[in-house]
Amino acid sequence: MNKLVEVKKVSEKKGRGVIAKRHLKKGTLIDVAHIILIPNHDYDIIQDTILYDYIFEWDDPEYKGEYKAVIPLSIAQLINHSYEPNVRYEYNYKKKTITFITMKEIQKGEELYVNYNGRTDDKSPVWFEVE
Repeated sequence: MNKLVEVKKVSEKKGRGVIAKRHLKKGTLIDVAHIILIPNHDYDIIQDTILYDYIFEWDDPEYKGEYKAVIPLSIAQLINHSYEPNVRYEYNYKKKTITFITMKEIQKGEELYVNYNGRTDDKSPVWFEVE
């Protein structure tokens, strides 16, 4: 059980989201997600399923492009998107993990957000209508 955050329904449109259970300082480690590598031939299949909404791009040089996506196994998987995120994520290719860290102070009861485009300042359109 994560002592820092919890999953709750946040709206009809967004469904569930991740909410701070207490005040979180900038630089707080929220979670370290272990990942499942998705072989490229499976990626094409997943694109037509609900799982596509939960994958992260993966560019591990060790695999030379064999795996272009992963599924993290983590509560952080349910963090919603924002172009003004308060959480960033970092890849650790050696450990096969994605780390989620607060970018600013987050108050108790506040929703956590990441930018699904990967970079925190990337304003490129995503595959759904942003609320």
